[in-house]
Amino acid sequence: MLALFLQKCYKCQKAQFFLTFKFTEIIFVDHQTEDRAYFKRRESQPIMATMNYGKTADTYGLWDRVGTDNAFSYQLLICDHSFYSGFFVSGFTRNCFKFCHSWCGDTFSPYFRTASTSPSYKGVAFNINGHRPLDNRLVSVGVR
Repeated sequence: MLALFLQKCYKCQKAQFFLTFKFTEIIFVDHQTEDRAYFKRRESQPIMATMNYGKTADTYGLWDRVGTDNAFSYQLLICDHSFYSGFFVSGFTRNCFKFCHSWCGDTFSPYFRTASTSPSYKGVAFNINGHRPLDNRLVSVGVR
């Protein structure tokens, strides 16, 4: 019982550190293909996940994808909503910043997101448009 409690406590401390960590860069790793997508905030001011849950993407400004063509400017969402929960990066299209529960009808930019709780957007998107149901897969998200 004590070991289980310590394990849970340790995980809580790690999660709390992750959420209060200031960052200007985010990376998504697809564990099926080992592909990586790395994004850097255009503004140098760091952000913190705990202070920014549920805000519109314009809160964080635009992001650049590092190491690829720059066909898109990108936007970040940090969500804890019944519709979607997690980190979500997608293209900035039609001059529309996304909300956690409304994705601007974006059916053509690349998405990097974990699974939505909505059956209409289940599965994981990695460098593919995720405005539709997709297959599940393992991805990791890191911030720096």
